[in-house]
Amino acid sequence: MTGERRRTGWCVVTVAAVLVFLFFGAGTAYSLLTPDYDFADGELLGEAGILTGSLALAGFGLHRLHAPDRRLLAAVPDFGAWLPARDGTHGEGRVDLGAQAARLRRTARRATGIAAAWAALFAAGLAGVIAADRAAADLLVTGVRGEGTVLDVFDPARGSPSIRVRYPAPEVSRIEDIAVGSGHEYHVGEPVTVVYDPADPAHVRTTAEANGNPVLVDFGVVFLVTGFVALPVAATAALGWWRRARAVAATGWRIATVTAVPPGGRRADIEARYRDGSGIVLRCAPSLHDPGTPVRRRAWIGGWGRQLVVLFPPGRDRPGPRPFPVIAAGPRVQPISPVR
Repeated sequence: MTGERRRTGWCVVTVAAVLVFLFFGAGTAYSLLTPDYDFADGELLGEAGILTGSLALAGFGLHRLHAPDRRLLAAVPDFGAWLPARDGTHGEGRVDLGAQAARLRRTARRATGIAAAWAALFAAGLAGVIAADRAAADLLVTGVRGEGTVLDVFDPARGSPSIRVRYPAPEVSRIEDIAVGSGHEYHVGEPVTVVYDPADPAHVRTTAEANGNPVLVDFGVVFLVTGFVALPVAATAALGWWRRARAVAATGWRIATVTAVPPGGRRADIEARYRDGSGIVLRCAPSLHDPGTPVRRRAWIGGWGRQLVVLFPPGRDRPGPRPFPVIAAGPRVQPISPVR
């Protein structure tokens, strides 16, 4: 297995472990916060084992993903595998490179804020589902019971099945739709035991169907699923920007001439040539940033290994410098004819 395939494999393992942790973490939190939930024998211990194991596997996966960088850095502590020696190059009057290094930290903080927002969305979804379930459980205990009758059964191709029920309420007979989640097949005319809130007779369920608040349930599920998918991606992006900010702070910037190569089934590569004649090929990391059109231009490169950043200068269509995350496709190559 090549190094790239091995890294891809560990990346898949790490992401899968994080998703398992989030999935079972949400389920365990739901179970613990639901008053009438009864754990089966060994269920809580099993979930604790899964949470611990998935978290440990995610940590080990991150350790393995960063192992090549640690080996390269140990072998070349002066960063020479990716950058030439410092030559006193500054921003040439156009860019304050020190300020751009600080800007990377701001980008990392912003990415962390985005990840925190996704985490809050995930938590809000879990809270919404738990609140809907708790309200249904409370109604089952405190509500008034009566005998109702199924008037109609709805089983749409999209959406949740439901039944339309007539039931007696104070001074009037009411008709409400109740969501079906028990799997029971209802029939028109079938009797059901209805439980309703005497202060709000429209707040109704049956003894078998929780009929949770549809707004809380629908938004809760959407938030849970969206956060479940987006949170690992956002957290990975935030971690990547923090690592790049620290790497650039350690190495500084080197000026180079770069060309974004049009993609051939993948994101564009960037070919860079330093002033000492050496060159390096950089692969664009997943990012919302855009390296731009394949035009040969001056830029600055900082960082090392998989924690590299290309800083593009201001352009006609871009008012300010633009940092772009990249990954070294290989070590710096010598010799290449010097840049003129």
